[in-house]
Amino acid sequence: MNKIRIPGIANIFKVSRPEEIELLAQDSRIDRKFDLRTCPINWALLKRSLAVLSFEGRRFPTMTPRGVVQRQTDQENLRNALNERIGAISAGPEELEPLANWVRGVGDEQQVGILAQQLLGRLFSRSFAASQDSWAAAKVLVAAPRSWKLPTLVWWLVSGRIKQAKRLLAGMVDGNLSAVNAVGIAVHNVVKGMRHMRALYADTAIRSSLLPGEAARQCLFAPVSLYRQATEAGQLDGCPFSRNSLFVLEIGKASRRPGGLSLVFMDGTWSGCPAAQWVPAMFEGVWRRATLRSDRA
Repeated sequence: MNKIRIPGIANIFKVSRPEEIELLAQDSRIDRKFDLRTCPINWALLKRSLAVLSFEGRRFPTMTPRGVVQRQTDQENLRNALNERIGAISAGPEELEPLANWVRGVGDEQQVGILAQQLLGRLFSRSFAASQDSWAAAKVLVAAPRSWKLPTLVWWLVSGRIKQAKRLLAGMVDGNLSAVNAVGIAVHNVVKGMRHMRALYADTAIRSSLLPGEAARQCLFAPVSLYRQATEAGQLDGCPFSRNSLFVLEIGKASRRPGGLSLVFMDGTWSGCPAAQWVPAMFEGVWRRATLRSDRA
């Protein structure tokens, strides 16, 4: 762990080793209650994330504490609904043709965001129709909690751009915050995967030899990081931490290290992603469909 402690100013732990993140994920004292009665830097980071990743007084599921029963129920229901579609999506159905076509090299770099957003949005609303505006809203939403470009952040706040982005996306999915998270935040990890898949497909040797399951595995990308906060004092691997210490779980880095792949979806933890099985199956389906067409050509 990398500790950043300035008495009275900051109390932050950056964690990028898979084994340490797994230990923290299993520790009941490390949660998402996010007590803002803390030091200034911690407060600023948490306040900004909570402001962005909330809508009409409700936190996104990814910012909700572990003990909230409704969160647990909603996430389990979503997981079950997605898992029922695994067989169909992994087979490479017609709905994946736009993404498969993009993987083959048709379309510019910007198009993939709209295509991925469309696919995810339709999981929640059959009337969902991704557009340049909805993709622009997603880019604002994912950047706002982490950007250090002060002029941009000030402009977004003054202009109401962040609120407008959330309002637009929420209106497209009937206010379902799991859906807003999918089309506004998680979609960017899918886009990273699609871009990588396009690069894999462009190599004819890889294209002819890579099986769908392995292609999917190579295209899984985690969020850059997650926030957690200590509800009481403790220690990890001999390193003490105080109550309200802020933990930045750098799962983006950790998931690329040996033994870290399960961190892409935080598998086996209380905050595990409901789409942990659906997303790899979807990537399999895209690869299967893209390479099937090339085999026939």
